Amino acid sequence: MREWGVIVILVLLVGWSTFTIPETEKGAEVVHNGANSFGTTVGEQAPPFTLKTLEGAAISQADFEGQPVMINFWATWCPPCRAEMPEMERFYVNHDIEILAVNLTSTESSQNDVQEFVENMDLSFPILLDETRDIASLYNIQPLPTSLFIDGEGVIRHVNVGPMNEEMMIRVLENIENE
Repeated sequence: MREWGVIVILVLLVGWSTFTIPETEKGAEVVHNGANSFGTTVGEQAPPFTLKTLEGAAISQADFEGQPVMINFWATWCPPCRAEMPEMERFYVNHDIEILAVNLTSTESSQNDVQEFVENMDLSFPILLDETRDIASLYNIQPLPTSLFIDGEGVIRHVNVGPMNEEMMIRVLENIENE
């Protein structure tokens, strides 16, 4: 009987992932301002964006040109997002990478929830607020969390759908540095 339960759960997970894999995994391309072509898949130039932090400062992805960047899309209500935040903090503190944690603020009860979460987790990397989901849409983000690793030239080198631990993040960073 227990085996049937496991099989049913696996079938449901496969079905869910089949219908929720973001367009980035299917090779969709994003056209930015009708002039420059950007992609959201590995090997393509990452779409540029600017968002405000919790403190109100504007941060652009382009501000980090020349260094690797991890862009993580998340929300406080997402259990896998919550689980990976301490891992991301250790990764950020111990490695030469910038993390831009893009919160899908429009899905939150309030911005105060985001602030409290960041304070409780003692996070030191920038928390960016995607209040209208424009950036999540630009990057074709559907399931949370989703992380993109971008090299110093702005090219997407890795996309991870689902939570990551510090070891996984280190492996991705090492692969980027060795390319």
